[in-house]
Amino acid sequence: MALVKEIAYAKVNLFLDVLGKRPDQYHDLEMVMAPIAMHDVVTIKKRKDHELRLTTSKTITESIEDNIVFKAAKHMMENYKLKHGMEIHIQKNIPIAAGLGGGSADCAAALRGINDLFHLRLTKEKLSEIGESFGADVPFCIYNKLCIARGKGEKLFFLKQKLNVPLLLVSPGIKVSTKQVYEALDMKEIRNVKITSMTNAIYNRNCELLVRSLHNALSPYTYALFPEVKGLHDKLSEIGAKGFLMSGSGPTFFVINKERDVLNKIREALKEEYYTHMTKIL
Repeated sequence: MALVKEIAYAKVNLFLDVLGKRPDQYHDLEMVMAPIAMHDVVTIKKRKDHELRLTTSKTITESIEDNIVFKAAKHMMENYKLKHGMEIHIQKNIPIAAGLGGGSADCAAALRGINDLFHLRLTKEKLSEIGESFGADVPFCIYNKLCIARGKGEKLFFLKQKLNVPLLLVSPGIKVSTKQVYEALDMKEIRNVKITSMTNAIYNRNCELLVRSLHNALSPYTYALFPEVKGLHDKLSEIGAKGFLMSGSGPTFFVINKERDVLNKIREALKEEYYTHMTKIL
């Protein structure tokens, strides 16, 4: 095998609560994370020499060496003493810095691909452990399964259900710094919400309850830092959208509805002003 292709699925947070700040400056979180059909494609092939090259269809970082895929691949070459270098290409479809986990998805896909290409036989648990040092969402993206995530996002408790619900993504098309949003958090202001309503909705496949249980504790902080995101929230409310939430630290919102026609009407109302994309929860 001289070449592998891996699909890097984006994610949404159906539920995101912040429980406290950790000594390592991360935050303890409680989330429900779900993979969605939107994806990047990561292609990896062996080189005859020991060079590592990374190319991307869109500029992700100012320097290729700053890309977490490059860092993760370099780590694998050095720590597993790989006898060949590699060429990695990322075909980007997931918007960058959009709260959809694109960078983490690409990193996870690269780790899975390197594992297969070089026959390392590492378990998903081991790949998750490696991935955690490159991004808190990487362990989730290794598995791409609906789950409850705790800690900084690395403690995963998988849910057997598959939601398979249509989803409309809407974004003002700006980049949001996750670091900046978390730095703005004031734990005294956060009122924790129980996750049980969301998990009950998932277990019972109750879409109406799921919609009522959507929660993101980061929303007010992103709104305060980025007025364009608050503007999109207000626009969604104004046109009567039901069941929408900002994913992660933003700026992307998702709208859930079992009726694809309803989502198409919302898309028609917004597509002139905002980035829109129809997809589904896997």
